[in-house]
Amino acid sequence: MVMTYWEPVRRHGPERLARSLREAGAAGVMVVDLPDEEAGAWHRLTATLGLTAPRLALRATPPRQLAAIAAHASGWLYAPASAAPTGYRGPLDVPALAAAVRRLRRAGPLPVVSGVGISTPRRAADVAPLVDAVVIGTPVVRALTQGPGQAGELVASFAHALRPAPRACPAVRAPHRRVPQPAPS
Repeated sequence: MVMTYWEPVRRHGPERLARSLREAGAAGVMVVDLPDEEAGAWHRLTATLGLTAPRLALRATPPRQLAAIAAHASGWLYAPASAAPTGYRGPLDVPALAAAVRRLRRAGPLPVVSGVGISTPRRAADVAPLVDAVVIGTPVVRALTQGPGQAGELVASFAHALRPAPRACPAVRAPHRRVPQPAPS
């Protein structure tokens, strides 16, 4: 999945860029700042080429625009966990994110993914129950600059934090009783 901005898409040419990305093996392209007036054509182009086109939906997006975003998206809808820029490390307003996710789920059937501000495994664990997937980008990029070992450890810590807790079924909780076996004849 490639994330980019509209200006490079416009400069390169939407069709030429989308074809190049598909040929390179991309599964899809999310244009973070896709202008509303370009969204329909971009959605049709990416669908024709077999690429997904997720859309970014900010918390402050008006309901009518939210419906248009959902209508011109494929793959998923992206709900930033923070309104801050990529790389944000401060606290997250989890209740505000939960409200934004509820609005997105009402806008359309696509899964909701969150990123931006998910800088620690704990934050990832806080956000994960609200969404269908979590994007962890900047922390991994930062760790890669420190060496592959650092990145591997970080990814493992995020994976551990996001691993669902095992659910105990009632039969497992009941004390184990040994059932007498008949004696061999």
